[in-house]
Amino acid sequence: MSAFNRLHELRMDNDQHRYNMDEHRERFAAIAGRHEDGTAPRAVSAYQLFQTPAALAERMASMIPASVETVMDPSAGLGRIWSALERRRSYNHKTLVEINADCASELYRITEGTNTRLMQRDFLTLEPDFKVEAIVMNPPFHMRSDIKHIKHALKFLTDDGVLVAVCMAGSHRERELKPLAHYWEDLPSGTFKSEGTNTDTCLMVIRPKKGGQS
Repeated sequence: MSAFNRLHELRMDNDQHRYNMDEHRERFAAIAGRHEDGTAPRAVSAYQLFQTPAALAERMASMIPASVETVMDPSAGLGRIWSALERRRSYNHKTLVEINADCASELYRITEGTNTRLMQRDFLTLEPDFKVEAIVMNPPFHMRSDIKHIKHALKFLTDDGVLVAVCMAGSHRERELKPLAHYWEDLPSGTFKSEGTNTDTCLMVIRPKKGGQS
């Protein structure tokens, strides 16, 4: 092959690559700016972090009465529930509690500039020196932590408040939590599969003023 023919083929190949790149130019431009606009994926490491599936978070947020103005998520993780609450409407005040430093850092980033108070600490050590009208939570399940977290959360509710929570399914939870519940539902198997666990779960609503199940 002559030098001329080799150069001609190289030029044809380069032109083809340029045409291919042009087809994806807008996508590349969007990716290039993701670190600047905050939409780039972020790696976060947290033990026993199983985020609330988006559809479930939306449903839980929808179970909060329209009259509520103050709401808390005491196991905020990476903010799935907070985001669902934020999409529904603007509450006067939202409180997030998260023990993991990496998660708390991400929460700070996404909630900055909103009417949200963020506390990085173990929720079980938090004193109930303030009250909220609603609590929406997906607590940790390990070693029956969900039972402890849900019962502790009740101390932060106003007298006519409402708590919406997910817990692990099983006899211990049914014995400890179901008698407190105004509403109890066994969620479908695999509800949390997309988040990395096949643990069976339940959804509950507790309205202390109404005295348990109706």
